[in-house]
Amino acid sequence: MKKSYKIIKDFMEPEFFKELKTLIINPDFPWFYRKGMTYNSKIDLGYFTHSFYNEHKINSSHYYKYIIPILKNLNTPAVIQIRANMAPSVFFKNKGCGWHTDYPFLSKTAILYLNDCDGGTELKIGNKIVPIKANANTMLTFDTNIIHRATTSKKADFRYIINFNYFEK
Repeated sequence: MKKSYKIIKDFMEPEFFKELKTLIINPDFPWFYRKGMTYNSKIDLGYFTHSFYNEHKINSSHYYKYIIPILKNLNTPAVIQIRANMAPSVFFKNKGCGWHTDYPFLSKTAILYLNDCDGGTELKIGNKIVPIKANANTMLTFDTNIIHRATTSKKADFRYIINFNYFEK
């Protein structure tokens, strides 16, 4: 079976990544609460998000400085949605969020992990569940039709990521 996901360690230059991570985990970074990580989710209590891009428009003043360089590394011509997510571990009762796909049409999902923790992402590929551990400055990419879910940390208070949905060249 063809591997349908890719893990890229040290995705960004260390200094750029450090600056991006410092921005996002700063106590003054603007976060907005969303109820439930997935539609119809009764598993979790929600999470916090910061929209960089959605509904065909830029929503963050940090888009050009931090997101454009990442998009260049992903080699993408078109963006669907980009958001930072902060998942408090206590919101998930030591479980992950509900299984889901991001979009019903063929596109790509990429997750840039901003902190190391024992949480991460689980992918359902065929009859197997593939766990991907959250390691800072690691990018996970996969097709949006792959069923997946976030798993939160039992040791760290928060799981920080940037989620990208985009079309590939």
